[in-house]
Amino acid sequence: MGMKKKLFVCSDMHSFYTLFKEALDKAGFESGNDEHLLVICGDVFDRGDESQQMLDYILSVPNKVLVKGNHEYLFEEMCDRG
Repeated sequence: MGMKKKLFVCSDMHSFYTLFKEALDKAGFESGNDEHLLVICGDVFDRGDESQQMLDYILSVPNKVLVKGNHEYLFEEMCDRG
């Protein structure tokens, strides 16, 4: 039987890194803990002013699953248009 995981699921952080990180800390999420899995259901960026902090943190978390939201698709379209 496989190891059970505790899921930490979030979405629509919109570059509000401080609030996002405070919520994860309060919930007890531990980056790198094999028993924890961070699931992000899109809309990571856009609106807030902490995009770089958000990106740096998400890239540093090894135990994650990322699902694109409409803001990620809009960003891709913008990049394709140049």
